[in-house]
Amino acid sequence: MKFENIELAKKELVEAILNQLKATEEGDHKTGNKNSDIIRAITAYIKENYGLQEMKDLLDHESDKVKVWAAKSLLPIYEEIALNILEKIGSKNIPHCSFDARMILSEWKKEPYKFS
Repeated sequence: MKFENIELAKKELVEAILNQLKATEEGDHKTGNKNSDIIRAITAYIKENYGLQEMKDLLDHESDKVKVWAAKSLLPIYEEIALNILEKIGSKNIPHCSFDARMILSEWKKEPYKFS
């Protein structure tokens, strides 16, 4: 996997996150899992080639699912901002987003993780 620039990588990442959400909503677990793999691969690519901090603008994305993924990925870097986003989304009743946000918060509070 290779991208010409960070903007293309983020565009593909957002597309995969939204495709994964749509597949989950429709019960298409095969497509959902495929997109989850793509999401992880692009996130790793961004980390290795640009740095995760380049995803900070995704914390303001219109999709709550994109915000949750970005917040999860950026917790080690922008902890306070990411926690605020996760708490806000987690306090609502947004299908396939609020529960994820609450689980990420729960795990983070037990033991902050670091990306190796």
